[in-house]
Amino acid sequence: MPDRVAGEKHPQSASMPDEAKHAWIARVRRGRHIARTALPAFAAHIESADPDDPRASLLVAPREGAHAALITFGGNAGYLMLHQSMRDLPDMHLIAIRDPRRCFSMCGVDGLGDTYEACLDSLRKLLRALGVTSVYCAGVSAGGYPALRYGLSLKAQGVLAMSAPTTLDLKSDPGTTLADYPFLTALYRTRREMGQDLVPLYQTTLPRPRALLLYAPSNSRDAWLSRRMGGIPGVELEELDEKAGHRVVQWLDSTGGLATYVNRLRALTHMRPAISPNERRRPPIAATARPIAAGWASRADAMPRDRGAPIGIAPGAIGAD
Repeated sequence: MPDRVAGEKHPQSASMPDEAKHAWIARVRRGRHIARTALPAFAAHIESADPDDPRASLLVAPREGAHAALITFGGNAGYLMLHQSMRDLPDMHLIAIRDPRRCFSMCGVDGLGDTYEACLDSLRKLLRALGVTSVYCAGVSAGGYPALRYGLSLKAQGVLAMSAPTTLDLKSDPGTTLADYPFLTALYRTRREMGQDLVPLYQTTLPRPRALLLYAPSNSRDAWLSRRMGGIPGVELEELDEKAGHRVVQWLDSTGGLATYVNRLRALTHMRPAISPNERRRPPIAATARPIAAGWASRADAMPRDRGAPIGIAPGAIGAD
C-alpha cells in the first residue's frame, strides 16, 4: 500500500483494508484516552476530535511495548503527517501535530497549549505518560521548522526535515520583507520573536539532535534554507532529484523512498558534549547530570543514548528552553 501523501482530502484510513482500518482507529482511540488523562486541561477538546480526521490538530497513536516516539509536523497543506511508513513503525508511538493557524506551531496548538512553552510542557507530560525514553521528530515544508525546533527543546535523538525552513527571521535574508515571505505573516502578527534562526541555536546547543535535511536543488529557496545548516556537526544535507521540487514527500512516496529515510531517522543518536577518554570509561551520565565538558562531539565520540527512566520523570530528562 503506498504511503499517504500530505494534502490528500479524505480520511486517513480510507485506503486501508478493513482489518487494518479498525486496528488503526483502535490505536488512535487508545491514544485519545492517554492524552486526555495526561492533559486534563484539554480533555474536552481531545474527546471531541474525530479519530479518523486528517485535519485534526493533534493525534496520538500509541504502540504497545514501545519506548520511543515519533512526533510529526504537517505543512501548510493543512493535514497531519501520517504516512504509512510512519504508522507502521513497530516500535514507536506516533504523535502527529498540525497548526491550522499557520504559525509553525510556535504560537500554540489546539489540545496542547496556547504558547510554544505550554505545548512543550504538554508534550513532556504526554511522553511521560507513554513511557517514552527516546524522541524523534519529522516535518515537511512548514512543518520542518517545528520538527527541528521542538526536537532541540525535547532533546530528540534525531530529526528528519524535508523542504524545511531553517529560519523564520527576515534578518537572515537581508533586504527582504513579508512580501517576499508571505507565509510568515500569521507568525509575525502573533508572536514575531518566535521566528528565530535555527543555525545559531543548533551551533551552540548540546545535547542536540542529529538532523537529516532533504531538499531538491531545483527549488532555490529550499536549497538555500537547507544549506545554511551545512557544517554543523551532526547535521546531514541530502540533495534529491531535481524533479522532486518542493514536494519532496510526494516525490519520495512515488519512488518508494520515504520508508528508507524514516528508517535512517530511527538510527540517529543525538550529539552530546565531548568527553575525555578517562570519562568515557565511566558509567553513562545520569539523565539529571549536567554536561561535564564543552565542545563538539564527533560521531565516534557521541555517547550512547540513555536507557533509564521515561523521558520527563527526572529534571532535565527533556530539555527546557
